[in-house]
Amino acid sequence: MKKLSALILIIVLLFAGCSVKSAEDYYGETQKPSDKKVTVSVNCRTAVEYLKDGERVNPDILKDYEVGFKNGETVFDALKTALKENRIQFDYNGSGDSVYIRGIDYLYEFDCGDTSGWEFSVNGKFPSVGCSAVKLNDGDKISWLYTCDLGADIGNKYKGN
Repeated sequence: MKKLSALILIIVLLFAGCSVKSAEDYYGETQKPSDKKVTVSVNCRTAVEYLKDGERVNPDILKDYEVGFKNGETVFDALKTALKENRIQFDYNGSGDSVYIRGIDYLYEFDCGDTSGWEFSVNGKFPSVGCSAVKLNDGDKISWLYTCDLGADIGNKYKGN
């Protein structure tokens, strides 16, 4: 009997240290205020034009949303915060400096053809590295744009081999 009581006590102590959150609790959390801010927008205008079946009526998934950040944070961190605070679904893979955004608001890579997917610009320029490799600077304007033509339709014409 003492062994069973000890086992129950251990289980209770283990679960007492765990923090299980409901979706409402998780999405309800916001980032702490910061003096440094960036603006994040997410637009899928090219997908709306490509699909033309009324599936997506509003191309502006997120308009000029201000996010505070800490030193060392990246474009990926700002996107993650902005989408979480606005309860917008997104999917990514990778880690470290190699995070790749697969989908935002249920619009995924290849949904509009073989050359479609999400790209980003910072202050109007398209970096040649992933979103988790670009560090934030105060006042940056980050735009996430859905392309149906390998970037040519959003101002980022592919110049590779």
